[in-house]
Amino acid sequence: MDIIVISSILVFPILFFTLNLVALSRLFLTLSFFIFAYLEIINFFFFKEFQTRLNYLFVEYLEYPQEVFAMIWKSYSVDIIIATPILLYLSYKLFIYTKKLLPPTKIIPKLIILPFILATLFLGIRSSVSSSTPNQSFYSYSNSVLKNDIVNNSTFALLYAIYLKKGEEMPSYGVKEKKIIKNLQTLRPHNYLTQNSLLHTQKSTFKRKKSVVLVLMESFGNSYVGSLGGTPTTPYFDAMSKKGLFLSNMYSSSNRSNRGFEAVTTSLFPTYTNSYLKLAKSQQKFWTIASTMKKKGYKTIFLYGGDSKFDNMKGFALSNGFDEVFDKYNFDNSIKRYTWGVCDEALYNKAEEILKNAKEPIFLMMFSLSSHKPFDYPSGKIEYYKKAPIQSFANAIKYSDYALHSFYINLKENNFFNKGCLAIVADHNAHISGAHKIPIQEFKIPALFLSNDIEPQEIKGTTHQIDIAPTLLDIAGIDADIPAMGIDLTKNIHSSALIVHRGAYAYVKDDRFILFQKDSKAIIYNLKYQKLRYDEKFVKEGLNYIYGSYKIYNKNLHKDNR
Repeated sequence: MDIIVISSILVFPILFFTLNLVALSRLFLTLSFFIFAYLEIINFFFFKEFQTRLNYLFVEYLEYPQEVFAMIWKSYSVDIIIATPILLYLSYKLFIYTKKLLPPTKIIPKLIILPFILATLFLGIRSSVSSSTPNQSFYSYSNSVLKNDIVNNSTFALLYAIYLKKGEEMPSYGVKEKKIIKNLQTLRPHNYLTQNSLLHTQKSTFKRKKSVVLVLMESFGNSYVGSLGGTPTTPYFDAMSKKGLFLSNMYSSSNRSNRGFEAVTTSLFPTYTNSYLKLAKSQQKFWTIASTMKKKGYKTIFLYGGDSKFDNMKGFALSNGFDEVFDKYNFDNSIKRYTWGVCDEALYNKAEEILKNAKEPIFLMMFSLSSHKPFDYPSGKIEYYKKAPIQSFANAIKYSDYALHSFYINLKENNFFNKGCLAIVADHNAHISGAHKIPIQEFKIPALFLSNDIEPQEIKGTTHQIDIAPTLLDIAGIDADIPAMGIDLTKNIHSSALIVHRGAYAYVKDDRFILFQKDSKAIIYNLKYQKLRYDEKFVKEGLNYIYGSYKIYNKNLHKDNR
């Protein structure tokens, strides 16, 4: 983390020095030293108070400078009086020293070697050759926030908190909608919110406690899932869907994997600008289904075949209920790596190994990736769908379907379903196309729950990814108080969905939906995109969900109360 910050700082003074802007280069280095050294001093006291490095709390305090600086002066005046002149003196000495260290020289030789220096600094800034940019996952290696924070760098922590803060923008809508928002009384039509608590009691109708395997399927949406009307590229899943609780009218939160991950694990509707995996207040003790599973004595593991630092999955998981994270670095070196990581078969083999070695009830969540572009997966495993290229969504999903079925058969042969549940849900559809702002049908995805005590049933009512966690807890035989916005589909067959896409929201319920666009009047359509009459009660319900999720996040109501 220090290398990331130091490499970032050095870019500008090196550019200035190359162009013989020596005074500017020295000034930049001196100011950087002063600011970063002061941040470390501030961090010492912040850490003492909050047991964490500078984070979103520090950023929020800066919104009230008069009160905060008055408090700081009263509490730490002696420290400030001592530290400030010392740092000013050291900064002055550094400025003088760099005059001898950085004399003007010929520009041409420096320009020749500049690309090599910048390339080295770029490697330092990325600190990785994977697809992941620096985030919380880079310094997350345990479930202890304290240990992870010690590994971090204070300057990075603060700048990252400021970056994440930008993702908390609230959308605004038309005149009618603004009036409705002012009079909203609850955070959700189900009225779970009482006395600043979102908790509601989840009572299981299943008697036996089960181990749970949850598979998040990459791009496994209605375009290529036969049982949802797509291409005939999922014959195995289509057959499996007749053997369990099949949700055939489910919607995803968005067309991004991180949105699917957050919805399935947190049971919370999406915010407008960014995923909870990347927002500041959800990086610690944010409720996930793993939080409750862990509390109930389960070993909780997240397994991914790629780099789990991508989209901050690792950091979010370790800080919010998962005991361990396994990714492509935990697979044997003899296993072939494709563009994103190991293939789905290798992923399921690893899952079987984990299940075999588990000595306690286990909650294993895994995320497939073979059906992600550029569609490189093992050859010779499937009979290719001839109407599409071999390297296409259709055939990559057909391979994923094959690998999933092999895993299912192995679980069945090992009698897993006598004491366990397999849940399968897509993160989003393969692609989103159409002329409409939010093409509703393109967000349809399947979900399936399989266990020996689940009677085969198809739920055709509107459902959403946030309903997965409450439903899964019920099937697992767990009673708990949880802050989920989703509903238990073993007791209800109708829910509602909220989709965020292209800077807009769509609230879907039954055979109609509302399109909410920034600074515009809400428009109600049927599912064929035919405009319907404005229904204020329906609009209010949609706004309850949209603004409810923001209030829940901003008021820290979605907490793991372990």
